[in-house]
Amino acid sequence: MDELLGWCVVANVAATDLKHFSHGTKLWVLPPQWGDGGQDLVVVGRHRGSPGPVSQMIMPRVHMTNFRVRGVYQPAVHRQLTKELKRRVPRQWESREQAEKVVEWWARDAAMHVGVRRPLKRVDFYHRLAQLSPGQVLQQWAIRDVMDPELSFELGEVFRDQQEVDAVRGLRELLGNNELWPVVETVAGEIQELLSRQTAVV
Repeated sequence: MDELLGWCVVANVAATDLKHFSHGTKLWVLPPQWGDGGQDLVVVGRHRGSPGPVSQMIMPRVHMTNFRVRGVYQPAVHRQLTKELKRRVPRQWESREQAEKVVEWWARDAAMHVGVRRPLKRVDFYHRLAQLSPGQVLQQWAIRDVMDPELSFELGEVFRDQQEVDAVRGLRELLGNNELWPVVETVAGEIQELLSRQTAVV
C-alpha cells in the first residue's frame, strides 16, 4: 500500500471558462496562505488540455466546488503541494480534523454562491449582514454596502430569486429607522439563512 504523505482538501473546478483548468478538474487545495479569508488559494491540478504532470497555481475559491478531505499518496502531487511559492514553502494542512473543519465552511460558501453571475459580491454581502448591529467595528461599511444604490436586484446577478430580493429590500427600509436596530439584526440573520440555504440551482 502506498505511503500516506499527508492530508489535503480536494475540490473540483466549478467554472466553465477558466484559462488553466477545465470544468470538473480535480484540484488539491492548500489552506489559506494570506489574510484574505481564503478567497485565493494555492491549488495543484492538471492543466487544461495537458496529459502531463500536475502543476501548482493560485486560484479564486469561488471557482471551486465539491470540497472534501483526502489523503495524499502520490509523490508528484505532494511535490507540487510543498513546492516553494514566493520563496517559501506554502503552509500545509496540520491534520485531517483541521481540513474537515475548514471544508464545512467552504462548502457552505460554495452552496451560497451557486447560480449567480457575481458570486464574490454575494459572499461579501452575506458577511456584511453579520456586521449590521450596534457596536460592530464595520457597521457603517455594512450599512453602506447594503444600501448601495448600485446593488443589482436583477435575478441571477447577486440574488437567486424574488424571495431574496424582497427580503433585502425590506431590510433596506428598516435601516432608515434607528429605533429598529433589534429588528434589523433579526432580519439580517434571517436573510443570511436565506442566502446560505442549500439549493439545486446550477
